[in-house]
Amino acid sequence: MRMRKTIVLLALIVSALATGAFAAIDTIAVDVGISVFKTIPLGMVPFEEKKGITWDEEKPHQILTRDANLSGRFDVVASDKFNLALFSRNHAEYYVTGKVEPKAGGLLRVECYLYVSKSKDLMLGESYTVSQKDLRRAMHAFFDQVTKRLCGERGVASTKLAYVSKIEGVKQVVVSDYDGFHRTQITRDSSISMMPVWTLGNKGLVYVNFKTNRPRLYTKKFGRSEQPLFTQFDQTYSPAVNPKTGELLFSSTKDGKTDLYVGNMETGKARKFAYLKSNQTSPAWSPYATEVLFTSDRGGGPQIFVMGKDGSDMRRVTFMGRYNERASWSPSGDRIVYTSMDNGKMNIYTCALDGSDIMQLTSNAGNNEHPTWSPDGKLIAFSSNRSGSYQIYIMRFDGANVTRITQGGENTSPTWSWFYEDNSQTTKEGAK
Repeated sequence: MRMRKTIVLLALIVSALATGAFAAIDTIAVDVGISVFKTIPLGMVPFEEKKGITWDEEKPHQILTRDANLSGRFDVVASDKFNLALFSRNHAEYYVTGKVEPKAGGLLRVECYLYVSKSKDLMLGESYTVSQKDLRRAMHAFFDQVTKRLCGERGVASTKLAYVSKIEGVKQVVVSDYDGFHRTQITRDSSISMMPVWTLGNKGLVYVNFKTNRPRLYTKKFGRSEQPLFTQFDQTYSPAVNPKTGELLFSSTKDGKTDLYVGNMETGKARKFAYLKSNQTSPAWSPYATEVLFTSDRGGGPQIFVMGKDGSDMRRVTFMGRYNERASWSPSGDRIVYTSMDNGKMNIYTCALDGSDIMQLTSNAGNNEHPTWSPDGKLIAFSSNRSGSYQIYIMRFDGANVTRITQGGENTSPTWSWFYEDNSQTTKEGAK
């Protein structure tokens, strides 16, 4: 835990003209702090393997170990085989293991089990028949079920991240698994793309592109062509999707004045959201779409404000520091995360909705920006240049267990997907 402040506003549009690129193939833990998380010790035993498997990526137990470590909910107690003494000594009341065998057509049959350590009673069992490229997705799905069984809440291993990556010198929007694996390039323009956000149901993205030499919003449903949005405006950016209706809140600049607008992406109709004298940008809906966070310069420097869904009842949230911006609401709705400038450096903070209980999550590690909550509220993804180039990191909501998930190039502006309706996304043969 710590304490500090944050940055950006309209300069954000220009500043993004130099970031992004190559995705991740490995996950590197770079920092571990003191955590307020109460974690569950979880035994992890390698899966029994039949002969004939050549592994392209990680083995099942390695994927599950990564999920456990990233989740912040578990402490992995690794063992080459079942070891009750080891598990008991480390208070691992449960352990995970399984079996894997090759099938025709290059497929794998993977059986995953969650056991009670002392009695070896089976708590959870699932079978999947998948290709090797879908193995990670199957293990993510199983781990989410383990999380549900042991923690009573949905896990985020099956979720995804969208972010900006510099590819062949141009910023593009990409999507990957939440752990940085299996990156897919979404935009392929010769001009900059940035500020991606997920549409409802994770069916596509909204983002900004500069193909007209001005920032303008576009949307792309996965598997379909790109569509421009709200072409009646000269400049549009900072999109935020209403979590209930799917409407889009965004910023638009005209004659040097920036205002918030809300519009229907299907009809293209939009209206001004609030009539304020100050500039407004970086909007973010509350989890129940009853209020909106935004950044305004009405106090001189950028600060974070909140107002009702009809643009009324505006009040200031941040008071500490002269540059605070890009806030987003926790899924539980009780805290916000934002970026603040400290002595010329960007750092990430959280606070209560009234601006109290400020906690600094990053410090003394380059610039740290663009925080986004995981859909379960336990994690925060962000971009940082602490390693030299900008990369995507994940940390617990208290700032502990910082883990880098992208490698190579430059990668910025992560945004976490919503929960998927079907968390498995795999060929599951059934529970036992």
